[in-house]
Amino acid sequence: MTNINKKLFSHLNVEDDDPVWEKFAEVEFSKKNIFSDNKAYLVEDGLVRKYYINSTSDIDTEVCAEFYFPGDIFTVGNKGSEGIYESISSGLVWEITLEEVKEMFAVNPECRFVQNYYLSRKLNAAMKREMLLLKNTPQDLYEYLLENKPHYIQNIPLKYLASYIGITPISLSRIRKRIS
Repeated sequence: MTNINKKLFSHLNVEDDDPVWEKFAEVEFSKKNIFSDNKAYLVEDGLVRKYYINSTSDIDTEVCAEFYFPGDIFTVGNKGSEGIYESISSGLVWEITLEEVKEMFAVNPECRFVQNYYLSRKLNAAMKREMLLLKNTPQDLYEYLLENKPHYIQNIPLKYLASYIGITPISLSRIRKRIS
């Protein structure tokens, strides 16, 4: 059994000898893995996407909402309450049940820092993404990703990137051709 790469998650400000680390279970996953409900995950290796199914037309389409890279945290709530979390590549996560997380908060109030950090980060990211989508064209969004999040361009398949921007892969191809 391997150990969690605690340096990768140092931004959580959890001491290396904190017993919380022992509560996480190692989970290796392959491409197209769907993550279980009612769990929190620390991504150590690989890439995960969150998407929703848009059923407003005759054909269901996937709309990418977020991506998780090594060092990120994501939680999967009850089935149907949130999006679908699927791996884009093989990798390694560390999982813990949300019930165990609640117990940790009850036992150790210092864990609230991690919760506050996580929630404030998610809120800030959601607000920024909302403003980007409302105020910019798809080309502006792609150029923003090129400048500010090049790891998205380098690691995320174009069909998912197009969905994240809110356009078709063909439109993204045209934007890429126009700016190169």
